[in-house]
Amino acid sequence: MRTARKSLGVMGLAVVAILLQAGWALATVAVWTDNFDSYAGDSAVNGQGGWNQSNGGSNYTIVAGGGVAGTNGVSTNVTGSYQINWTGHPWDWGTLAVGDQVIARMDFQANGSGLFDDDRVGWVLASNPDSSSHHFAVQLDNSAGGLETYFRNLSGSRVYQTTLMNWAALGTPTGSNWYREEVVVTKKTIGLGAGGAQVDVNFWALDGAGNVIAGSQRSASYGLIDTSALRGFSGTVYPMFKNYSGTAGNCDNAYFEITPEPATLGLLAAGGLLALLRHRKN
Repeated sequence: MRTARKSLGVMGLAVVAILLQAGWALATVAVWTDNFDSYAGDSAVNGQGGWNQSNGGSNYTIVAGGGVAGTNGVSTNVTGSYQINWTGHPWDWGTLAVGDQVIARMDFQANGSGLFDDDRVGWVLASNPDSSSHHFAVQLDNSAGGLETYFRNLSGSRVYQTTLMNWAALGTPTGSNWYREEVVVTKKTIGLGAGGAQVDVNFWALDGAGNVIAGSQRSASYGLIDTSALRGFSGTVYPMFKNYSGTAGNCDNAYFEITPEPATLGLLAAGGLLALLRHRKN
């Protein structure tokens, strides 16, 4: 029995080594969050916490008590022109392994009519962080009628504009309430090309304390995309968020995650457990 356990432990380590060599676990878990509560009210978001307003200005400001559950929130006094880029957290799609996921999430407040206007989550090319033509994202948008894709081709033109969930599918948001928007992008191929990634979206309603309301989750999938034809998959990029109009509602709780696929993490954990068992039985 002891010999069998030792052999199993060695096998587990060997499997992990093979996976590492094959590039199946190149990525490490990275989670970046900001609830903006440590910033002074009325201060500019630009220059704090690794944030940069796209034009270097101070239109995005901290609103004391203007966030989820009366915490600090973020608003903008200019409609539509700029976004906030998390330049303190650059990353590169090319360094990720097949199966890895990138998740961008933020909480947005609906306007008095229960609508949103270009409230966006995703990333932006570091080569031109001032322009929305360099975004890869999804957004909540009045004119589109719900949660839609926001992809740009290599020329900067908007492509694949698709409404993934309309207002009814989102549960018909109500005026001035808070909601959570998320995009999940899963890497499908090592190289860029057709079927290179899958895009899924999620949407939740929040209660007065900022917690997800049970049963409120809405999910949809865009499916596979051609990563060689879209901006945001070559070179350095930054997490990006946009609150199109402060008059339509504030935003809060920025979240960005890069994580290995669950199967890879499970195999790594299993290998580590087998190694531990081998060590304890020796």
